[in-house]
Amino acid sequence: MKKVKLTNSPLIYPLPAVLIGAVMGDKPNYCTAGNCGIISVDPAAVYTSLDRKHYTGRGILEHKWFSINIPSVDQMVQVDYCGLVSGSKTDKSDVFRTFYGENEKAPLIEECPINLVCELIKSFDIYNMTVYIGEIKETYASESVLTGGLPDTKKIDPLIYNMDNKYLGIGDVVGSGFAAGKNYK
Repeated sequence: MKKVKLTNSPLIYPLPAVLIGAVMGDKPNYCTAGNCGIISVDPAAVYTSLDRKHYTGRGILEHKWFSINIPSVDQMVQVDYCGLVSGSKTDKSDVFRTFYGENEKAPLIEECPINLVCELIKSFDIYNMTVYIGEIKETYASESVLTGGLPDTKKIDPLIYNMDNKYLGIGDVVGSGFAAGKNYK
């Protein structure tokens, strides 16, 4: 397979399109992010990074709590809108129906099939970004996306962001982790 050298782009796929929630003043605010991932499974910890100028970052640092909301493909327009406008100039609190978990610390999006409530445990700046590391304190899933009591990725139908500024859905299951490799010879 012939390789072609490209610019130094962070071509790690897939990138989830997520909505980061934080309280700003007395209102919920949601910011679209593609930089999000798992850091630890036990205890459960995740990260997101936002440009230092993002309004939502101020709410995360002030309150020490944030949410990660996983939208479905059918929410693409609202997700993209939340990435186009700043909460410092536009009130985005009515784009979605907001609910709060048991600890009432971070705004969650009712329409999103998966919601994580995160307590900020560390933040740091790198280049023009601030990285926020959160320990997951509460996880919510819509009953409609569960199969056998567990989240079903096909039912969630998560929105994926591509580095060419395109949104995608997910494909078919092609194998099982910790099983497919047993066939290697």
